[in-house]
Amino acid sequence: MTTITLAPPRVSASEPLRAIFWLGVREIRTALRQPAYFLPGIFIPVFFFFVQVGALSTLAQRFGIGNYKAFQLPVSIMFAVTSAGAGQNMVADIESGYFDKLLLTPVSRLAILIGAMGADAVRIVFQGFIVMSIALATGMTFATGFPGAVIATLIGSAFGIAFSALGFAIALKTGSAQATQSMWAVVVPAIFLSTAFAPKEALQGWLRTAAAYNPITYVFEAMRALGLKGWVGHEILLGLIAAGGLGVVTVGLALRAMMGRVR
Repeated sequence: MTTITLAPPRVSASEPLRAIFWLGVREIRTALRQPAYFLPGIFIPVFFFFVQVGALSTLAQRFGIGNYKAFQLPVSIMFAVTSAGAGQNMVADIESGYFDKLLLTPVSRLAILIGAMGADAVRIVFQGFIVMSIALATGMTFATGFPGAVIATLIGSAFGIAFSALGFAIALKTGSAQATQSMWAVVVPAIFLSTAFAPKEALQGWLRTAAAYNPITYVFEAMRALGLKGWVGHEILLGLIAAGGLGVVTVGLALRAMMGRVR
């Protein structure tokens, strides 16, 4: 009797990239069909920006902050890029059974996660730039001009992308929409325990200590340096390190949660 051995199908080196691309496209299309998924992440930060500027600009000038729009804008961008949408589509796929069907295909598990996170990164960057564009269109001046405004938005978006990985980790670990939405309860206190509304020098006691250990503080300082001071290299670098450090932790958690779900 002749034994025939079937070789496993060859997988092209480009297959994982194609899978990431098309999975990302699917995520984007799903988001566009549900405007409620991203519109609050634009409207609320813009509303917050104009209310804060209108209420506190005069008071801020008394304390030496001449360009309060540039001081306050990073907070609005932070609200835009950390809105609670991350991981929600993945929860819907888990609940509908579509995620289990994906796991039965030859698609790399890593590609599934990267595709979903890549699509969410597009949403985050888009929302950040919308908020920045509205602020610039209403007369806000930036010390480093348009290039600095772009870089400031990208720094804030990098932090938002790193934070979104936490949403995917929770989604994969629990498969629960309610648990995934709870990440909003993490980011709001974190923003308030930073230099969101006053410079670090103006904070006192435990709040100043909390702000010193809060990575959001350094992201704010990097963005504000670009808006208020100029190309201050060390502050920009610290902001990038803060975003990158958070990303190492949260992406690691998301990968671990993915491996735990496919066992």
